[in-house]
Amino acid sequence: MKKGPDKKKNKRDAVGSPGCAGAGIGLLLVAVLILVAGCTDAPGSKINISGDRLTTIELTDIGSGSAFTLSSFPDRPVLIQTFTLTCPVCMQQQKEITRLHESGKVPFVMVGLDIDPNGDTESLRAYTEKQGYYGLYARSPQEMTIRLVDRFGQGILAPSQAPLILICPGGSASLLPPGIKTADYLEKALSGC
Repeated sequence: MKKGPDKKKNKRDAVGSPGCAGAGIGLLLVAVLILVAGCTDAPGSKINISGDRLTTIELTDIGSGSAFTLSSFPDRPVLIQTFTLTCPVCMQQQKEITRLHESGKVPFVMVGLDIDPNGDTESLRAYTEKQGYYGLYARSPQEMTIRLVDRFGQGILAPSQAPLILICPGGSASLLPPGIKTADYLEKALSGC
């Protein structure tokens, strides 16, 4: 005669073995740590970066070879775009930024930071010469990338979301919402500085 299922065993499986409770708590702890590590202010939330090391990291414009920092432009808003050379969304965003610049409606500085860890200076130079977008373009030093992530979150590392940071004169900075921002949208954001 065939025996029926062991009710004691099924009850234990339904509740979980003693090891499962510990594993569940461990997974919950890992999930909480991941969420907390990525916690930053929401897009649009302003932080003050005046005097922050982020503003004094030296960058080199790929076109002119001139050194600059984010604090080199105290009287104008600065847009920072993190991007990679192979990102079509980045190119669309750069076209919108260039369109706004060409309109002359609002003065601003554009800083494009190539965050591709496998990127190189010569490829960035060729890209900027070919595309002709407005702005200063530089390879992002590791320290800059780390500080941008610390201040504005992991979205900075997702070029396909067209990340843009707006720094207003005086040091107030915010990460603009993800997605391509039109020239009209950017004009309004820059005018709000």
